Amino acid sequence: MRNYQPPKSIKMFSSILLAEEALRRGIKLRHINDYQEENAFIELRYKNHFEYIFGSKSSQISAVAHYITENKALTKYFLEKKRIQFTEGKLFLCGDKEGIKEFAGKVGYPIVLKKYNGTHGNLVFLHIHNFEEGSDILKKYFRKEKYVLVEKEFKGREFRFMTTREKVLAVAFREPANVVGDGKHTIKELVAIKNQDPRRGLNYTKPLIKIKLDDHVKANLKSQKFDFGSIVAEGRKIYLRNNSNISTGGDSIDVTDDVHPDLKKIAVKVINAVPGLSYAGIDIMVKEDISQKPGKDGYVVLEINSSPGIFFHHFPYEGKSRNVATGIIDGLFPETIK
Repeated sequence: MRNYQPPKSIKMFSSILLAEEALRRGIKLRHINDYQEENAFIELRYKNHFEYIFGSKSSQISAVAHYITENKALTKYFLEKKRIQFTEGKLFLCGDKEGIKEFAGKVGYPIVLKKYNGTHGNLVFLHIHNFEEGSDILKKYFRKEKYVLVEKEFKGREFRFMTTREKVLAVAFREPANVVGDGKHTIKELVAIKNQDPRRGLNYTKPLIKIKLDDHVKANLKSQKFDFGSIVAEGRKIYLRNNSNISTGGDSIDVTDDVHPDLKKIAVKVINAVPGLSYAGIDIMVKEDISQKPGKDGYVVLEINSSPGIFFHHFPYEGKSRNVATGIIDGLFPETIK
């Protein structure tokens, strides 16, 4: 019986899934930087065909594509060229208070402030209803940042579309980190109980991430008149964060079969709007039911991730498992498709 297990030196779950799929097809694998405690740099070889994987990025994603998707302001330029709807926004120097105030007044509150090249929900602030709130956030959290991206907030539900240049491989609704009250335990205790789920871990070594209680959670609970010691009524769901990132303890719910074909076409169009991008995770916010044809202004593209986590599609919190690794390896080594 053949062994499809990658080397134990590969720790990141997305890399493990890609490595397993490659080995299953008879593709040879070498963990080149196994002497380093960081994301694995993996060489894949099938006959005389070589490809490389780092995390969940591959050698078929160009440096230009990676730069475009890392820079959220630049991403908007390429989406606009293809007439794809996106969140209206503009990049400012953090010290340009007058420019930010004028722009926010033009697009209308609430607005979002975010790091233009941030990941995993880092430095993303939603539901800002006036300039004073925004100014306080800039002063407290953006002291070391040169730029801030200011966007008009769009109301809807956020979905991750895992997409190649040809098709959508999976779609997940990413629900923000949350707990459900039982009338007995405090919020802190409910988090501890939820974190006992064996699917939750740290540093992307498991399908889901443990929920961390920090200042952002504390502030969000305070806005709902709760704190870590609050006991919540049975059945009531409390959202701990505003952002829906799996990396901050969110739950992944597979909805691939429910998505309207037009939204899937939009996701594929987004991928093809970026030169040198072979696959990506696309975050789309939808105003109405995702199973319905999107109306005018019914959706916006939030961002494109050229190094997307694929683990939560394979092992969702709820719903059907989707073998995204197969679609990625299909693109890297089409000669191995059977």
